[in-house]
Amino acid sequence: MKKLYVLLATVLFVACVPGPKNKAAAEEETEKQNELVELLAKYNKAEENAGNAIQRDELWDQRDIDIVKLQDSLGVFHNIKGKIDGISTRDVNKSKVVDYTIEIEPEQYFTISLECQYIVLIDSLATDELYNVIKKTNEHSTVYVDGAIALTSKGKAAISPWCDKDLGFSYPRYYFNVSAFSKSPLPELSPNLRNAIIVWRKGFESILRNGKSKETDENIAAFKKATELLTPDEDAYMGRYVNACSLDLYRN
Repeated sequence: MKKLYVLLATVLFVACVPGPKNKAAAEEETEKQNELVELLAKYNKAEENAGNAIQRDELWDQRDIDIVKLQDSLGVFHNIKGKIDGISTRDVNKSKVVDYTIEIEPEQYFTISLECQYIVLIDSLATDELYNVIKKTNEHSTVYVDGAIALTSKGKAAISPWCDKDLGFSYPRYYFNVSAFSKSPLPELSPNLRNAIIVWRKGFESILRNGKSKETDENIAAFKKATELLTPDEDAYMGRYVNACSLDLYRN
């Protein structure tokens, strides 16, 4: 039976991960430009033609609206390829916080920075798979990640405070919640898994903006139905996705 994950005081659900396709299909998929990279590149080009500060400000706001819309339609940004940098750890109570950045450079003078964070109980360090993969990864190595742009409590894309607005189109920086991490291309996500993530996001974003509401029970019911079609591996992936995104509950 599928597990339900409780987020806040409201039973926000879980489950999941993708059954891999064949290796050739996964590698072919990574040659495609990721949708997030394509969107940010489009706005970088558009900013070059902005005639004044008003136009630039409108582009800035519209870009982040479009990121959330795109994320809601896809559920997860899949197989983002970049270089890992700035791996560091710090102890907080009984947990270890792992910080790192994924740098994507599609072209010269255009670099996307995804600031990532992972929290693991110190007692679980020896067995935690993601922690041990990151620990064994060298700085500046090529990695592949799945995940979602972090959201603020108002449901807006969480821009890093290190993102200078004057350079923010050419060098965008966002907080990013990682649900899968690998040194090789990640397997394709099944339609059932994507659908379950999309359904979960609808309920989660509603709670971020409004807290528990009358929609909550409907969202849980819809999610439970979506997870009935998931494999055990997909259940595990969904759990990692939910845990990663739960950090957004503590953002401003």
